[in-house]
Amino acid sequence: MTTGRIQTFIFALLILAGIALELVVHGYYRISVVYSHFFYLIIVVIGLRYGRRATYIGLFFGILNIAVSYRLNGTIVLDSLLRAGMFCVVGLVVGSIVEEMNGYRRELLEQNNELRDSEAAFQNANRKLNLLSSITRHDINNQLTVLLAYLSLLAETTVDQEAQTILNKTESAAETIQRQITFTRDYQDVGVAAPQWQNPGRCLEAMQPALHLGPVKLLISLDSLEVYADPMLEKIYENLIDNALRHGGHVTTIRFSYLQSAAGITLLFEDDGIGIPDEEKEKIFEKGFGKNTGFGLFLSREILGITGLSIRETGTFTRGVRFEITIPPGKFRFAGQRVVPSEECRIPACQN
Repeated sequence: MTTGRIQTFIFALLILAGIALELVVHGYYRISVVYSHFFYLIIVVIGLRYGRRATYIGLFFGILNIAVSYRLNGTIVLDSLLRAGMFCVVGLVVGSIVEEMNGYRRELLEQNNELRDSEAAFQNANRKLNLLSSITRHDINNQLTVLLAYLSLLAETTVDQEAQTILNKTESAAETIQRQITFTRDYQDVGVAAPQWQNPGRCLEAMQPALHLGPVKLLISLDSLEVYADPMLEKIYENLIDNALRHGGHVTTIRFSYLQSAAGITLLFEDDGIGIPDEEKEKIFEKGFGKNTGFGLFLSREILGITGLSIRETGTFTRGVRFEITIPPGKFRFAGQRVVPSEECRIPACQN
């Protein structure tokens, strides 16, 4: 038996029970008050399923109550009229509320369907754009490789000092373009995938063999901290470490740690290099600022901002950098805690 038939059967039983109460309790035992409260239950239950049509059930029981009262008293009693009116009012009110809620539910479902369709269309368009940019990037990179090869050959055969200087600057510009193209490949998926719960400590441990740290020590003191952020969060770690190795000077130690307070968690990145001058502490997050591609820290701030995280530099110049990533409540947890529904980090070592 289907759910709809079961409900109809139950409603029929309730109505028959109500008729029996009216005829037996009221008509036979002449009790005219307490039993009628059962009618409200029937009307409400039917109203939850059929909306305003529950008013007809209220009207039916009201007329039945008036008829039995008339048979017993020989006249229409005011109490019966009031009770019948209340039956109808309850049916109308409950039915109206239910239909209003059902209307909102239908609107929400329609909006959800539209959002799903829009999301699917967006993802499809994004895949096509990524494919196009990948092909274009590959072609440009190939041409740059050829250009760099010819520039290198030309530099070897050129004896004129001024021409040599121009060739060196041209080669440097071509290499910068090549680095920027490679950078766009790494960051093309920013904001595309849904945020996920990620374990920074495990991500860093998984990344460590590919970081080419050399003699530099990488210290990780993050316990079981997990962060809710864009899946590209791992690129921020890579960028911070790469900047330290490229521009930190005499870096010997890089450390990831955290501080916890009532305001949330502060994830710390520190090294013992030359640091960043005070006048550049904000400029380093501007697009195009820097000695490499000029996009790394700018995009790092954008990635963090997707889930309400932020980053700033608070180190002391000549004593090393100190990047503070602020993680508000609800966007961090420790292994075993549950804050919001989660997805795991893309790196296998990050999985719980």
